[in-house]
Amino acid sequence: MTDVLLSPSNFWFSIALIAVFFVFILELVSTIFGASLLGLGDDFAELDGEGFLSTSVANWLNINKVPFLIYLVVLLTLFGLIGLILNGITASVLSFTLPALMSVPLAFLIGLLITAKTVKIFASVLPSVESSAVNSEDFIGSVAEITIGKASRGNPAEAKFTDHYSQPHFVLVEPFEDEELFAQGERVILVQKNQHSWLATRYL
Repeated sequence: MTDVLLSPSNFWFSIALIAVFFVFILELVSTIFGASLLGLGDDFAELDGEGFLSTSVANWLNINKVPFLIYLVVLLTLFGLIGLILNGITASVLSFTLPALMSVPLAFLIGLLITAKTVKIFASVLPSVESSAVNSEDFIGSVAEITIGKASRGNPAEAKFTDHYSQPHFVLVEPFEDEELFAQGERVILVQKNQHSWLATRYL
């Protein structure tokens, strides 16, 4: 089994499965310390017509049906497994494996299509997961705490808040006022979404 996973033809598929394993370990460790990784990437997943994918494509792929990290884990898992299965079938039937330039895009495309269907089923079975994938506009007025760094205008810092579904979110924030500074541990109110961060005011 180790020889199969470490073979050059299965390199990218093994990397994907290893990445899923490390995400699982990080989530487990962060949960022990009272945090969670599930909110990471949610802003990235909120695609619109001005982003790198249109709203229609994002909806077709069901990217916003579940938290983005869950979507990514499902995609990486399916990509890795499909790639290994694909190479296994071609090796046993044709006595050779497909070159990576063919097997990687093919496995990714199949994995992406299956992921879109899988997360839709997953979200319908677990409505709480679907409903927790909130839109960024719902974050306005949320109170967040600066967790890493010091925020100034043009230099955002990481902040954490919990939505009304008790799902934690990690966002980048910077002051709404030009001369304002937010230190680690301070609480702020999210007031406006920029392309890559949130503008916030001090929580009094």
